[in-house]
Amino acid sequence: MWPFELTNRRIYRRMGYELDQKEYYLRYLSEIQNWSQHILNTKHFIVSSAKQCANHRSAVVLGSGWCIDVPVMELSRMFNEVYFVDLIHPQKVVAKFKEFENVKFISEDITKIVAETYNCVNRYKNFSVDMLSSSTNYSTADYSDLLVNFDFVVSVNTLAFLDDLILDFLMQKELIDDLSAKNLSRFIQTYHLGMLPKSKSCVITPVKIKSYNAEGLEMYDRPMLFFDTEDIEGSKEWVWNYSSEHITTGRRDYTVKAWKV
Repeated sequence: MWPFELTNRRIYRRMGYELDQKEYYLRYLSEIQNWSQHILNTKHFIVSSAKQCANHRSAVVLGSGWCIDVPVMELSRMFNEVYFVDLIHPQKVVAKFKEFENVKFISEDITKIVAETYNCVNRYKNFSVDMLSSSTNYSTADYSDLLVNFDFVVSVNTLAFLDDLILDFLMQKELIDDLSAKNLSRFIQTYHLGMLPKSKSCVITPVKIKSYNAEGLEMYDRPMLFFDTEDIEGSKEWVWNYSSEHITTGRRDYTVKAWKV
């Protein structure tokens, strides 16, 4: 059912995806208590949304990662087939769920631009969205044509972070300014939301970040998405205490929102 399969692990490693994934898990281990309510809220929203599906043949989870916030067992019981999609799947996670015959792990770039961004930079020493879309190697396949075949689609705590390492890579190469960075982020987020099939998808994502310094004073409070989420009907909202008080880095909280598409 999932025809695309990328083999760009070396590129993902060079752009920092493996390291970022490991650091995320270490953060989780150090913040288990602070993350517990967020994880519970996420799993509960996914399960409650899945129960409302008209059919239960297949489900796909976008941005599954370590599956910390994904109700794997519940989904495997509710659907005939469950696909977990991410750039890289930790071997521990794959091994943990290998006994689930209806669970499949797919390595896929759901932004469509990670590998091509790397290739553009290394080939032309330059980058723009126009260069990307005009490249002969850029896939024009629309994932919405694929995702519409599933009975349930979940975007789990990934929308607000899809652009992070792409922007980091381009900034390190000094190939993107602030305005272009905002345009690229908007491009990535708009594409991601646009590919989710209506009436059978749900989104869970941070929508705002609030950061405090080591003295507990607020440093900034800013949105993470390029569209308004205030008036989404039936949405749920909670705070994810991402990083607790630290003697040097302070604290970071995310406002998370969950809604059905």
